[in-house]
Amino acid sequence: MAAGRRGCATVALPYYRKGRGNRARRSPQVKEIVVPILEIPFVVLHTYVDKLRQANDVVVIHAMCAELWMGSQPFAMTQPQHTFGLPPRTVKEYARQLLEALYQRYGNGRRSGFERFAREEQHSVSQCPVHPCSYHADHLRVGTQG
Repeated sequence: MAAGRRGCATVALPYYRKGRGNRARRSPQVKEIVVPILEIPFVVLHTYVDKLRQANDVVVIHAMCAELWMGSQPFAMTQPQHTFGLPPRTVKEYARQLLEALYQRYGNGRRSGFERFAREEQHSVSQCPVHPCSYHADHLRVGTQG
């Protein structure tokens, strides 16, 4: 940096940078072309757990459901069900049943997207959508009934 007039610093720009900003602002916008992507279905498994689990962790899955997406839009969802208290093997089998149910209803004979879950979204058990729920214990609250 070199000192300029009135104590201001000046920066010597490389030759290829000089004036680049002004030209970029004057050039017309580049046109975008939208190329649609084939909408392939995929299924997301939603689990409600006490603590987020890592690979090979053993945690109790409080509730679960599956959500079918077509491209970038949600399309269908299975009804959330409580799974706490079930043996791990039964919970895994129920997850396979969720995939199979969505395939039977929306697969149109094509297995693509229904072989396995695209990903798993873990939620806190406090967000459990099933009611009544032992976690929320709404059924234990004493109401003011006359």
